[in-house]
Amino acid sequence: MVERIIAARLAGDPTLKGLKDQIRFVRTHDGMRIDMVERADFSMFGMGNSVFSPEALAMVHTVAKAVDSTPNRLTVRGHTDSRAYAGGSANNWTLSSARADATRRAFSASGIDERRFRRIEGVADTDPFNPDDRADPRNRRISVTLLYNNA
Repeated sequence: MVERIIAARLAGDPTLKGLKDQIRFVRTHDGMRIDMVERADFSMFGMGNSVFSPEALAMVHTVAKAVDSTPNRLTVRGHTDSRAYAGGSANNWTLSSARADATRRAFSASGIDERRFRRIEGVADTDPFNPDDRADPRNRRISVTLLYNNA
């Protein structure tokens, strides 16, 4: 159901139509995971920060509106690639955590009740989308899991 709602909303919005391939659905033992994945020509965040690009924020709001139609509790997980970046005291652990929390805030701004969040976590580059290329842009992603009701 959520998959169809998100697909229809992305297809119906000309500014988001090109982002439909950036969202993947994976059934896990915990629930339905929605991965919002970067690619070489599409970054959700600026380099080394947790500020959404306007297109990514619109995509996140679209996902949040679809998720809002469910009663499920949620987990949000931020992922980075393995590249280190210069400057500041941040690292991939703090960056992935900050991006997960930015996603939680965007979901809340879209109407998701704060009590629905079960866990917000950053996992840095420990769970790559592409383990053969740890610098692959697709390793930078946000995962939102709609937990099964008994989780």
